[in-house]
Amino acid sequence: MKASIIVFSPSGNTARAAALLATVLDRSGIANTVLNITGDARYFLAKDKRAFLRAALPEHDILFVCAPVYAHHLQYHVKDLIEALPEPGTGRGRIAVPFVTYGGISSGIALEEAGRFLRKGGRTVIAGIKIASSHRMTRAFMSAEFNANRPEAPAVEAIEELIRRIKETEMAKPQDRAKELRYQPMKKRFVANAIFVEKRCHERMYPKVVINREQCIGCGKCVTVCPVCHLERAEDGTITPHENTACIHCFSCIAECPEKAVYPQGDLERARSFMARMIEKGTEKPETSVYPQTSHTANRARD
Repeated sequence: MKASIIVFSPSGNTARAAALLATVLDRSGIANTVLNITGDARYFLAKDKRAFLRAALPEHDILFVCAPVYAHHLQYHVKDLIEALPEPGTGRGRIAVPFVTYGGISSGIALEEAGRFLRKGGRTVIAGIKIASSHRMTRAFMSAEFNANRPEAPAVEAIEELIRRIKETEMAKPQDRAKELRYQPMKKRFVANAIFVEKRCHERMYPKVVINREQCIGCGKCVTVCPVCHLERAEDGTITPHENTACIHCFSCIAECPEKAVYPQGDLERARSFMARMIEKGTEKPETSVYPQTSHTANRARD
């Protein structure tokens, strides 16, 4: 069996979880390759993303799509990526597994969405997994990053369970379980769909990323860490936004800037207050899990 792992990881959490996945696959005797599109201009600035993916995506029997949760949804670039995937066939298997990471507060409906998009593209979704990580956005406007320094053990345990299920699957006649990734209660699903419209949040709610030209030394570190190639550096060192991509508010540029020349602008107190209320409600339970849940995973979640 061969696996391909596609990764989009704006702040690094998803990439670290995908690396754990690759390690467990290796230990299980499943050959795998990783295609990380994060910050890859060949993908983000490509006019024909399907052509890029057709050339870059290796042959496989099973496809893992690893992505972050943004505003309770699958990050919209990953939706676009799934839609641009070459159709199954000619060395590319039909079986797929969505794999999401989130900041501990709510995984929203991202796993459900990923399963639905993959299924629409002709793939058979046999399972899905969510991994609780730190909430990287909180680096920019809170005193400490929420949910930081999480141990790897729960993630590894869940990934091992996922791989066991995959190895037990009858690959010739796999059962599609995409609809069973709809694990959130109706109220949370309504909130995700009615309130947390991701692109609208970026445009209207999130603090804007601003570059102080007087403080900026033109080192280009912000350009290097931008996951969607939104920033570019001119020959004179001037940093400007790229007109073909939009900021997704990962705030990696803010965290990376050595001169603190990149900063969030807007109602930061409102952002802090909103996030504090979300945190006060508590982390999602189970924090990390494979879906559909079995009696074993459900019992573990209650413990």
